[in-house]
Amino acid sequence: MTAMYEENEARRLSVQAARRLLEAGLTARTWGNISARVAKDRFVITPSGLAYETLRPEQLVLMDLSGRVLGGGRPSSEKGIHADAYRLHPEVRFVIHTHQDNASVASTAGLDLTPSHPLLNGCVPCAAYGMPSTDRLRRAVAEQEKQWPESPAILLRSHGALCMGASMEDAFAAAEALETVCGEFIQARLGHLPRSRVPDWGVSQRRGDAFILTRYGRRTAFAVRAERHPLAAAIHAAIYQNSVVQYIAHETAPEVILAGRRGVTMRPMLDDLAQIAGVDIRCAGASPGQAAAALRNRNAVLLRGAGALCTGMTEDDVLAVRAILRKGCRAWLLADTVPSCRPLGRIDAWMQRTIYVMQYAKKKNSQ
Repeated sequence: MTAMYEENEARRLSVQAARRLLEAGLTARTWGNISARVAKDRFVITPSGLAYETLRPEQLVLMDLSGRVLGGGRPSSEKGIHADAYRLHPEVRFVIHTHQDNASVASTAGLDLTPSHPLLNGCVPCAAYGMPSTDRLRRAVAEQEKQWPESPAILLRSHGALCMGASMEDAFAAAEALETVCGEFIQARLGHLPRSRVPDWGVSQRRGDAFILTRYGRRTAFAVRAERHPLAAAIHAAIYQNSVVQYIAHETAPEVILAGRRGVTMRPMLDDLAQIAGVDIRCAGASPGQAAAALRNRNAVLLRGAGALCTGMTEDDVLAVRAILRKGCRAWLLADTVPSCRPLGRIDAWMQRTIYVMQYAKKKNSQ
């Protein structure tokens, strides 16, 4: 059996891996989780809700394979999936669960991939869908691990990926290889997404009863409740009047523009889109009333042929919505060419959005 990590080394490597995942664009914020084995039946895992940028080794949580916390705070909610990985793979010492872009999008197809990449051992199985942090998801992942014991990577349908290795380097290499393979899968079906020129609807920040709108590189201050505004400012003003958000940003990635051109409501194909943006993403014309109404209880609205507006309480929140929306729109477009792709169930989407808004978002904004 592979020698275990000494606990201090496991903690250090887990934090190092977190930083590397951020730098490589394989994760963002607190999305996903990382663990390292320190004994046959023990591992350390990243805690729930702490940003990777500031994570310290002593903040990791020590656990055993039964799920008992032996030291530290609150562990990641997907701790059971990590425990099963160590239980089913005695040689594994490091586990990474990510919501990396290409793997997440490809996972919506629910298909096992058969890549030729040497690090992936001929198959990347896809676990059946289960809501995050549920026994259903845990069982689905374990089932694929038993069926494909040689595979270092597993797709989690409409959610993300699990990557394993005998070392941090091995697990990280599997995550990178998986992202490459899934990118090729998507590219083969979507091809090149053309860039389109659209009007700049601006980026703004609320400041009390006013907001600063930046369009085409020019910053202008507007009163939230003034009677007359230019159209772009009027749209931002209407959103601020009808919500508590503090930031608004226009997103113009090609996949977002293409999704908006359909002129229909987009149902989430991915868990994190439902959680962070809304139970569905409505499409509106470029009018203040339509945009504000479509954003009610949501943090993104598609604009017909012009991208989308994304909102949040902080600038970081808006960046997260924009990133998730780009990923979600690619998944929505992929469904045109892969019949097995399907959106989340409406009840699942509603439950996840509710939990996120009531628990995680409030907890983050109170820190």
